[in-house]
Amino acid sequence: MRRSRPAVAAAMAIGLAAVVLLTACTGAGGSGAESQQHGPLKWGVYVPDDSEPSSDISVVTQMAGREPDYVLRFAALAEDAPIGRLEAIANSGAMPMLSLEPWVPGAGVDQPDYALATIAAGAHDADLKRWAQALAEWNKPVMLRFAHEMNGDWYPWAIGVNGNTAGDFVAAWRHVHEVFTSAGASKVTFVWAPNVSYPGHTTPFTSLYPGADSVDVLGLDGYNQQADGRTWTTPEGLFRSGLRELRSLPGGRPIIVTETATSEGSPLGTEKAEWINRLVSYLGDSARVDGFIWFQANKEQDWRFNSTAQAQAAMKHALARFGS
Repeated sequence: MRRSRPAVAAAMAIGLAAVVLLTACTGAGGSGAESQQHGPLKWGVYVPDDSEPSSDISVVTQMAGREPDYVLRFAALAEDAPIGRLEAIANSGAMPMLSLEPWVPGAGVDQPDYALATIAAGAHDADLKRWAQALAEWNKPVMLRFAHEMNGDWYPWAIGVNGNTAGDFVAAWRHVHEVFTSAGASKVTFVWAPNVSYPGHTTPFTSLYPGADSVDVLGLDGYNQQADGRTWTTPEGLFRSGLRELRSLPGGRPIIVTETATSEGSPLGTEKAEWINRLVSYLGDSARVDGFIWFQANKEQDWRFNSTAQAQAAMKHALARFGS
């Protein structure tokens, strides 16, 4: 997440009378092929580079009661690979997931220099090869999430922006994969991560799938927020359709919810806690879902799971239920 999300369409309204904490703990699982008993649900976190205690991984671990399995970071293509930070994440016992973004951060979506066709044609190979070589030399496992949320309209690499087409995205992705493969970056795991559907702001993402031979993990981003007239949505309403589409793709790849969080509901503290419980229960019972990553930042909304004592307690309790 680097930009504000559009309003989330209401797939399923939620209220205190309809969803109480007990229901969130026990009744959020799917049914049929969408539901599956599996091992512990992994979890991860994105923390910003600020001075907030809630952005310190050791503090996050203490608040959540579990060390994160993944730590998410963002980097622009023109930047250097943050090997020192990746090393610190790996030394903590977590898997680093790096969102590699082909753009100039903060320059808006109108960036034709980063149109997908230019990436596919090799115009950015100097940067790509530099990244590939750095990760190959580091030679430790890292998950690479290139050009995430490509089905939205809020990034320069999005479909319909800067002349980008579905075919351009597939060609660009496969070119990036080839550059890293040729560099011997054998410990890089490629994560393909669209966004959940936002009517009027996203395009169907199945046509953007580059193929199982260049994708190792399927990701999905989705946020719940109640502000400025936006509608509160349950985790099931937010993710069910997207997860179903991911499962329909060839290759049978594992799934990670690569970004998620919720704003506060009303009354303050209660609905957010319920949403967290329901999210972990739902994903913990969802077929092929290995884990999720929480966006632990106060940005546009206070997405942090410790924004209230109730929400923090809910996360700690939920992770304990679905932990090892």
